[in-house]
Amino acid sequence: MSDNQNIIGGYELKNCVATGNSTQIWEVTQTGSTVPLAMKLLLPDSLKDPAAKNVLKHEFKVGMCFEHPTMIRYHKLEVSRDHGFFVMDYFRAPSLKTQITANLPETQSRLKKIIEALCQAFVHMHEKGWLHRDIKPDNILVNKTGEVRVIDFSLAARIKTGVMKLVAGKQKSIMGTRTYIAPEVILKQSPMPQSDIYSLGVTIFEIATGAPPFAGLNPSDLLSKHLGERPTAPSAINPNITPEFDAAVLRLLAKKPKERPAEMREVMSLFRNLRCFVEDPAELHAKMIKEAKELESQSVDKRLNSRADADRVSRGLAAPAKPTKSKRLTAPIGEMEAVKKMGGKPAAATPQHAPEMMPQMPYGMPGQPMMPGMMPYGMPGQPMPGMMPGMMPGQPYPMQMPPGQPMMQYPMQMPAQPTQIPAAPYPSQPGMTPGPSPAAVHPTPVPPQQTGTPAPAGKAPIEGTTSPPPAKTNISPPKSPPPPANDQSAVGEELDFMTELPDFE
Repeated sequence: MSDNQNIIGGYELKNCVATGNSTQIWEVTQTGSTVPLAMKLLLPDSLKDPAAKNVLKHEFKVGMCFEHPTMIRYHKLEVSRDHGFFVMDYFRAPSLKTQITANLPETQSRLKKIIEALCQAFVHMHEKGWLHRDIKPDNILVNKTGEVRVIDFSLAARIKTGVMKLVAGKQKSIMGTRTYIAPEVILKQSPMPQSDIYSLGVTIFEIATGAPPFAGLNPSDLLSKHLGERPTAPSAINPNITPEFDAAVLRLLAKKPKERPAEMREVMSLFRNLRCFVEDPAELHAKMIKEAKELESQSVDKRLNSRADADRVSRGLAAPAKPTKSKRLTAPIGEMEAVKKMGGKPAAATPQHAPEMMPQMPYGMPGQPMMPGMMPYGMPGQPMPGMMPGMMPGQPYPMQMPPGQPMMQYPMQMPAQPTQIPAAPYPSQPGMTPGPSPAAVHPTPVPPQQTGTPAPAGKAPIEGTTSPPPAKTNISPPKSPPPPANDQSAVGEELDFMTELPDFE
């Protein structure tokens, strides 16, 4: 290696194309030239391994035997203490495996052309006396125009014929890629042209369906399927495949070598005159995409953008109306709604509770005394819900007694002596209308005995401690007199109160 780390053996390294376990593929140019070439370079660790050096030399030796348009041409081999590499033509194209993964329909549309080119390459190789032994999509390059190049001859072996075939025993080890290996190779029998035909059949199956015929949970499971499991017909995975193509592929995948074609020329003749697909895969894929887009554009429930809308109009379909925002009520339901319908006039003289207001319950429940200082509200005859009887807007709360007027007090309830609320009306203020007493609204029977607390000796009794006569249970609450017909002030104030409720947006 020269002082410049990017120059090895007179070749300048430009771009690393691929990396393997023991080698790397580089795009290089020879010093003083602009023609791109490919270099297979041993990694520093593999340079110390004699077996890796022998594999590199073997691949170069086999590659130099071929002179065919589908084969890569080899130019120079150099193995020294500092580096080991050989140089070959650079074919700028991705592998068939990459194309199957990236664009399967386009690859399938060129399947027949690919099969024909591969058969020609392996016919030439077998005629030269060599088996590839590692046919798979990773070792096949295909460019956009459909040109094919077969690469990687590191596992290539001589075809045994005549006496060599009879003398040859079992192989010491299994060599190949498990997904594409032939059953006889798994059994360590001598490889033969039918072994390459089996691997080619697995490759064709993968191009036609997108996946190889066998897959296992582990390497042993995969090998056992190659030996004993019958492959599925390609049309069961891809319905676009024709029956004659099914029969041809399944013949290549026969378990016994004798049931397969005898040589690659027969394989080429087998696929030459048959139809692989019912419909061109690329056109079928484009048609399916178009139908999916049309189905999506015809959906009224889906919000469409301007492009989809224009597409619908061009086909004579009406664009779906944009969903309108539902109107929400801007006023409460109740008297306010009735007042608005009547042009601002009151709908009834009797007021009702404002909407969305919790109903008010009087504090004084039947059989329960009221705490000192509490006043019942929500009684019949009140002009406004939640206000004291006779209370008008702007007036002070009734519990705010004028100066000098004593506040009514009630004794605390004793366990055995319930307190009875007096039936006398509450102290009123100017302008207040007395309402019915709590005892009249919620009568509670009391036994005829003194329920108050007796006054201590020498002191005056506390006001309101003597219980009144027992209240009768059949007393009905008095009806509140209706307001005068000409009294519009209370109703007007009530409407003013309701119309001040905020609107709900």
